[in-house]
Amino acid sequence: MFISGGAGGVGTLAIQLAAWLGAKVVTTASPRGEELVRCLGAETVIDYRTQKFKDRLSGYGGAFDLTGGQDLIDSFAILKRGAKTVSVAGMPDATTARVDLDAGPLVTAALTVASAKIRRAVRRKGVGYRYLFMHPSGADLEVLAELVDKGTLETVTDRVFPFEQIAEAFAYLEQGHAKGKVVVQM
Repeated sequence: MFISGGAGGVGTLAIQLAAWLGAKVVTTASPRGEELVRCLGAETVIDYRTQKFKDRLSGYGGAFDLTGGQDLIDSFAILKRGAKTVSVAGMPDATTARVDLDAGPLVTAALTVASAKIRRAVRRKGVGYRYLFMHPSGADLEVLAELVDKGTLETVTDRVFPFEQIAEAFAYLEQGHAKGKVVVQM
């Protein structure tokens, strides 16, 4: 399983969950994040600053895109035929509009047009793509809480900001170098 951006807030959890489910995890991270993602369960770490993962990887059964943009497009190139990329950072597709958003034909058509580049790349490579629109789930949160309580899932916090510094917290996040979650304390 390939996970882009493994040292970020979602990536640190995704790596652990994938490893817990038995996947061999490959991720991208900076040298500063390498030790962290390895401790969380990543077996292979590619330094995204000096290497393109699409030049090193092939034949993967799935990818979880957390960075979007060119990384999303490149994730299709490393998959074996019929495999799928799921993204939380890419462009929502028509399926997302219909299934997750219960959107009408206008929004569905707009997302179909907006995701044209992604759909072309998916067809060309013979792979699947789905944008993951998060829905609240008490049952899922119970499972995650249990994993945290058992010590199976470690929460990683990069920095905690007081509420009065919420603008600084967002500025820090926008730099894109947080390792784990950035928390604003109420």
